[in-house]
Amino acid sequence: MPGRSGNRQAVLLTDANRILYNYDCLEVLNDEVALPSNSVDLIYADPPFNSESRYNLPFTGKDKDTRPVEAFNDTWSWSDREEEALRDLSRGPQTSRLTDVIKLAQTTDRSRALAAYLVNMATRLIPMRRVLSPKGSIYLHCDDTASHYLKLLMDVIFGRERFRNEILWKRNSSHNDGKWIWGRVTDTVLFYGGNPLNKDDVRVPLDKDYVERTYRYKDERGAFSVDNLSAKGLTGGGYFYDFHGHPGPWRYPEKRMMNLEEIGLIYLPDKPRGVPRFKRYLDTNKGQMPPNLWTDIPKVESVSRERLGYPTQKPMKLLERIVKASSKPGDLVLDPFCGCGTAVHVSEKLGRRWIGIDISAFAVGLMRERILRNFEHLTTDDVLVKGVPVNINDAEALAQRDKFEFEKWVCGAIGAEGMFHDPGERGPDGGVDGVLRFYPFRMGEKPKAEFAIVQVKGGNVTADSVRALKSTVDKFDATAGVMVCFARQMQTVENQRSRAMFSDDAGNYPVIQGYSIEDLLVRKPLDLPLYGRRERRGGRISIQEELLAADV
Repeated sequence: MPGRSGNRQAVLLTDANRILYNYDCLEVLNDEVALPSNSVDLIYADPPFNSESRYNLPFTGKDKDTRPVEAFNDTWSWSDREEEALRDLSRGPQTSRLTDVIKLAQTTDRSRALAAYLVNMATRLIPMRRVLSPKGSIYLHCDDTASHYLKLLMDVIFGRERFRNEILWKRNSSHNDGKWIWGRVTDTVLFYGGNPLNKDDVRVPLDKDYVERTYRYKDERGAFSVDNLSAKGLTGGGYFYDFHGHPGPWRYPEKRMMNLEEIGLIYLPDKPRGVPRFKRYLDTNKGQMPPNLWTDIPKVESVSRERLGYPTQKPMKLLERIVKASSKPGDLVLDPFCGCGTAVHVSEKLGRRWIGIDISAFAVGLMRERILRNFEHLTTDDVLVKGVPVNINDAEALAQRDKFEFEKWVCGAIGAEGMFHDPGERGPDGGVDGVLRFYPFRMGEKPKAEFAIVQVKGGNVTADSVRALKSTVDKFDATAGVMVCFARQMQTVENQRSRAMFSDDAGNYPVIQGYSIEDLLVRKPLDLPLYGRRERRGGRISIQEELLAADV
C-alpha cells in the first residue's frame, strides 16, 4: 500500500452518491472533508493478505512468453517509513497497545515483512474507525496468513466488545498446496460493529439433514415439527388448567390454547398419555441465519459470467450477503481496497450510496466501466471519479506524467485485461498493452470469446507502430487490434491500418482500428462484437444480446 502524490479535490458526501478515488486509501481516510467522522454505515475491506505474492491479471496467448499485468504486489519489507509509522502508533495509551502487537510479529528477519504489513494495516484501520458511524459495521476480509494478528489490531482499534463474528468463507472445494499438510480452502472475514439489520434478507434454506431429522411429521397441510407447550421449569411458572387430560402448567392461557387447536396447530399424539405439542410447519420457516462457516457461495470461476479476470475478485453473492445484513437502502458503504469493484457494484444494485478507493488506476477505470456498463440508468456524470482522467486535459497530463499509469487507466476504462508492466522492472511487452475479449455471434454456434490486442499511445503514433500492431495481432493469433491514442494521431492510424475485415452475423468489423482518448472519455463503443461482458448494451451489441438471451 505505497503512497502516491497528487492534488485531490475534496468531495463532500452530500455532493454525490457514487464516488471512486484513485488514491492510497490512507489519503482519503485521513481527509475529514472527503470522509467526515461517523459518516459511513458499512465498511467492507479486502486488503492485500501479506501473501508474499505478486498478483497478475491472467491471460496467455499462443506465445507463452506473454507477460501479464501485475494487478498488485502483496510483498512487504521494513523501511524507514514503517519505522516512522511505528513511532507514530506508539504515541497515546491506546495506540501503544498496537505497537505491542506489531513488535510481537517482529521476531525474525522474515517476520519483519509481517510487521511492515501490520504497520500499514494499523495506520489505515485507525481512520476507518473514525469514519465508521457508532452503529456501523466493518467486515475485514483476510486469510490465515495474518488473521490472528489482524484480529488483535481490530480488538484494539474497534473494541473487543464490538467483535461480532469470525466468518469462514469456503472458497474452494479442494486445494493442493505442497507447503501445507491440509488444503487451505477458506478465507476469514472479521466482523466488528453493530448487529445485523436485516436478518430476513440473508436467511438461507434449512439444512436438508436437519429438515429430515426435525420435520418428521406430516398431515394434509405438509411437513411439520413439534415443540413443547409445557411451562415446567420456566421462570415465572405457567397456566394451570386441564387440556386433553393433562393438568399443566402450560405456556399459554386456556383461551389461546383452544384457539391454536381450532386452527390446527396442536399435535395430539396417538398414545394414551401423549402430551399435546405445538405444530411448526416447514412452509412457515423463513430459513436460518447463515452459520459462521459459509459453504454455499462458490468463488468466481473462470467460466463465470461475472468474472472480470481480476486475481482476487470476490463473488457478488458474498458481498450481497454482507451488504444486505449490515446496511439498509440509502446507507453509505465504503470499500477502501476495492480492486475490480464487487462491493460498489453490489451496493449500487441494492440501493446503497457508495465510495470505492483503490491505488491502481487500472482498477478504478475497470470499476467505473463496470458500474456504467451494468446500470443503464447511470450516466458518466452520476459516477464521480477523483484521481483518474475525466476530461482530455486530465488524460494529457497523466500521459505526460506516467506512461505506465496512463496505459493502466486506458485498459481499465475500456474493460481490457492489461498486459502492461513497469519498464523499470520487467522486460518488453511485445507490443501488447491489453487484451480485450469479445463474443462474435454466429447463428447456431455457442458464443465463444475471441480477443483483440490493445496498444496504447500517449504520445506520437508512427506509421511503423500501426503496421507493427498488425504483426502483433498475427503473432498472438488474435482476431483484431486496437490502437488507442489521442484524436490528433488518429489520421495516422487510419492512413496506415490494414483494411482487412472480420465478421459475424451482426456485421463486419475492421481487423485493425483506431480508438481515440476523446472517444473513451464519452464511452463511445469500439467497433467490435459484444465485448467486455455480455451485459453491455448499445447499438449493434443490444441486437446480439437479444439473440443470446433468446438462446437461439
